Amino acid sequence: MDKCAKVWTTPGVSFMSFYIADPAHLGGGRLDPRLKLLYSISPAPRTQELSPVKERMREKKRVRILNRFLVHRDRTVQMDDLLIPGEDRTIPVRIYKPSLLSPCPILIYLHGGGWVVGDVNQSDPVCRRLAKQGECIVISIDYRLAPENKFPAALEDSLFVLDWVFKNGVKMGGDPARLGIAGGSAGGTLATVACLSAFQQGYPPITFQILFNPVTNLAKMDTDSHRKYGGGGFGITTQALRRRCEQYLEAEDQRYDPRVSPLLTEDLRGLPPALILTAEFDPLRDEAEEYAAKLEDTGIKVCCVRYLGVTHGFFNFGGFLPQADAALCEAAHFIQHASSSSS
Repeated sequence: MDKCAKVWTTPGVSFMSFYIADPAHLGGGRLDPRLKLLYSISPAPRTQELSPVKERMREKKRVRILNRFLVHRDRTVQMDDLLIPGEDRTIPVRIYKPSLLSPCPILIYLHGGGWVVGDVNQSDPVCRRLAKQGECIVISIDYRLAPENKFPAALEDSLFVLDWVFKNGVKMGGDPARLGIAGGSAGGTLATVACLSAFQQGYPPITFQILFNPVTNLAKMDTDSHRKYGGGGFGITTQALRRRCEQYLEAEDQRYDPRVSPLLTEDLRGLPPALILTAEFDPLRDEAEEYAAKLEDTGIKVCCVRYLGVTHGFFNFGGFLPQADAALCEAAHFIQHASSSSS
């Protein structure tokens, strides 16, 4: 396995609740110069000026450029695209397999994009890295997008694939008894909500969850990090999140549904151990860290790591940002630790 720095374990202690990570040695309060350069070269257009179709076209073009020039993509992992048949639809997935003996742990991954944009190509570099360094099979889900398919379509797709993996994981060389779920941004929301829904519906236990910059409270976007960083200049904005809300949900009061805003869940018991990775300059930072604290208060083993100098979605820039490399290494160690603890 690649050499990675572990920041979530200390001698004699399996889990700690909160860390500050500064792999770029910025000291806090400073945006990484690499991101400043990236934003100056390619400023994000206002989402309200684009239709969902045009947004997706723009996002695919952005991903192609990033994957070609900036982001490291591990080519040693085997990759296959598959269509999982359902009663009324098929769900595309992309499966990544490391060069290891079976059976391996299995990780389901859910991409970000505010439930409106994004696909398995967007998360391809992250999934490749997690498969190799985490020594696990990764299954990336191309779930249905809003506004054509509003809530809870994406969650339904996630649960359908989860059920399929429990039934078919062994055939792929995986071990369903060591199955975890991860996601970035909106995908992080889907990941933790899928864990809770699966528990409530009597699925076999999910071993662990990894949440990169998750959205945890669409009902109330007034945290300190929203006020400081949600006005622009740091990638995602509070205004853009409100628009995503309108596109994703059928009605405004659905913002209070715990499947949309997991921070509002009254009883979090039954959720697996969690690794939550946040960014210093992310409007969603405070609500993600509050969710980590609520999990810990419930008795869930949780580790929350805040990465300094970076913005929302930083983990997608492996090979370009040292913070992304460190976060992906952190996640890989978490997969190995959680998987070995359950075996």
